[in-house]
Formats: sequence, structure tokens, C-alpha cells
Amino acid sequence: MDAKDILGPVPLRRQNGALRNPRKPRPPKESQGKPVGVSHEVFALTGGLAPLMPSIEVSHLKRRPLPENKEKITWQWLPFTSSARTDNLQLYHRVRVVNGVPPKGEYAFAKYNKSVVVLKYTDEEYEKHLTDPKQIKEETDQLFDLCEWFDLRFIVIAGRFPTARTVEELKIG
Repeated sequence: MDAKDILGPVPLRRQNGALRNPRKPRPPKESQGKPVGVSHEVFALTGGLAPLMPSIEVSHLKRRPLPENKEKITWQWLPFTSSARTDNLQLYHRVRVVNGVPPKGEYAFAKYNKSVVVLKYTDEEYEKHLTDPKQIKEETDQLFDLCEWFDLRFIVIAGRFPTARTVEELKIG
């Protein structure tokens, strides 16, 4: 390999000093423009090629499906009460109404209202079963109150507990 191979063909000089190119100029390529009605993104993705087979028939594009049961469905702004609340607060939301009949029954999201039942103990039960030299009764009472308040989320309870204890220590004791 020599310098001529590395640098490529060198233009030759004519007698009058003008450069002469040994290559013949190529005719300019015909640029394929974007067809009318095709977005730039689609044209760039497909490369200008039309699909081999249409994915959907043109006759199906503007056809609406026929209703099977011919129900009239509307949305109405209706009141509701939640069984999770004790004050019978009346709130409003949009409800799907079929043939003019609003839905009946309990509020749909009431099934997600779950609460933990924390057992209570008496002084006699505490003396008999829960006496621990590491913990006094007031701390145990406070731990049970926090367990009820925060639904046994011990990470949160550990952050609210007045003495510094780990989550594992609170679960045991």
C-alpha cells in the first residue's frame, strides 16, 4: 500500500492551470419525496414502502358496531354515602346509568375499607400474661394504641414510639 492508495485519486492539472477530475460526474439522484397524505413519521418508519397487505379494510373504518342489547347508557352526577364513614357524609360522583336506572347497593369502593382489629386486654390479663421486666404497662398501652391507630404498620409505629426501639423489638414486646 502506498500514499496514492491512501489518499485516493489525485486531480490532475491541465495546461491552463484548472483542475481536471479523472472521475466523471454522476447524474443527481432523483429524490423520492414524501407522498401527499403521509405524515413525516410514517414515511420515515416505513421508508416510503407501502405495506404488502392492508391491515384493515377501508370499508370498516367509519362503520359503527351495532349495539347488541340496545341499552341506553348515560352518566349522571349522583350522591352516595360510604359505609366507611360514621358521619353519613353525602358526596357526589358520576355514575353509569343503564336505561335510566341508577346502580343500587353499596358504594363500589367500600370493599377496600379494611381495618385491623387489635385485641384489648384488662389489667388482670396484663398481670397474668403480659408482664415483662423490660417494658412497663404504660408503654404496652401506648404500643397497642399505635398498633390500632396505624393498622399494625410497624415501620410507622417505630417512628412514633417515644423510646428508641427497633421494629423487631416492638413486634416481640
